[in-house]
Amino acid sequence: MKVIYLLHAATKYGGANKSFYYMLKSLIKKGIEPVVILPEQGSLCGDLLKENINYKIIPYYLSIYPLIRVHKRIIDGILFFPRLLRMLLYNFIAITKLKKIIQEYSPEIIHTNVGPLHIGFYLSRKLNIPHIWHLREYQELDFNMHPFPSMRSFRKKLQFNNNYCVAITQGIFDYFSLSYYNSKVIYNGVLNASDGKFIKKKEKYFLYAGRLEPNKGIQNLIESFITVTQFNKEYKLYIAGDTNDNQYKNILYNIVKYNKAEDRVLFLGMRDDIYALMGKATALIVPSKFEGFGRITAEAMFNGCLVIGHNTAGTKEILELESLGLLYSSNEELIQIMLNIINCGIGNYYSIILQAQKRAGVLYSIDQNVNRIFDFYVDILKWFNIIYS
Repeated sequence: MKVIYLLHAATKYGGANKSFYYMLKSLIKKGIEPVVILPEQGSLCGDLLKENINYKIIPYYLSIYPLIRVHKRIIDGILFFPRLLRMLLYNFIAITKLKKIIQEYSPEIIHTNVGPLHIGFYLSRKLNIPHIWHLREYQELDFNMHPFPSMRSFRKKLQFNNNYCVAITQGIFDYFSLSYYNSKVIYNGVLNASDGKFIKKKEKYFLYAGRLEPNKGIQNLIESFITVTQFNKEYKLYIAGDTNDNQYKNILYNIVKYNKAEDRVLFLGMRDDIYALMGKATALIVPSKFEGFGRITAEAMFNGCLVIGHNTAGTKEILELESLGLLYSSNEELIQIMLNIINCGIGNYYSIILQAQKRAGVLYSIDQNVNRIFDFYVDILKWFNIIYS
């Protein structure tokens, strides 16, 4: 089965691309012959080369209006229309280039890895090829992304005859008003069921892992942890992640510096040993304001790490199931949870950690993800042939 995959970025660190990469490696074992389309060169390219996976570079952009960030409001406002025109021009050219690749390769399916990327959908309509939209985000709610030309038009695209959707949570499925006629809820595959690890002796640090962006709630976490340090100075906060937005990074650095907490709030940058950090951490904290799925949450569960998560969206959907972690709705609640863990000891939470690890092996294994995706491919081709034969 030939499939063309369209990715929004070429980094190997983002949750969407990590989920895709592990999924693709297993799909290849089932007979999928892929061509991966990327908008740029990046760290993922090296991993694709190691696996002898064919990939091509075509510059394009997400089909969204340019972002206007609070801390960059003036410059983003000035560049709004030039950036919008750039997106439209690059994507028009990309459609022309991608059309040639599709005609040469003759794929049976076009699979777009994220919702805000539209060029694959347009070509699937033009060339009469079934298209899968892998919806991994709420767009407006979690990333402040506004589809071009409108959210209403995007929702209509999701219902077209040749389009099929994979929602990574029930929350995303419901948010976009998807139908089981052409869509499925399929949780991300994170690790193999046998990959779970549990280190009983934890070290005295809380961990954040992810991009340093306002929507990730990292500023609220830092401020909450600084309050905790007023009562206990033994624990540290490790921040594993980075951003291209140096202005926002400096805002975070200055908060730490102003509160003289440089020895307790440590910025680690991007890390390749994140699972080892999880295994030894007292807890992973997921403060995202609206997480689509929360791959990092499931990864922590596999690695025997207690998860403290913001009580919204994908984080809530994962942790609320059978009380697999601790949820909070305000900074005050987060502070109290951290203090309770510090005062009572992490040993009191081992039962939650072990139950979460057990359920992660069932719900978020790579095998369950790949088997359901592959079966969906087979069903789509059957339905498509019946409709258009």
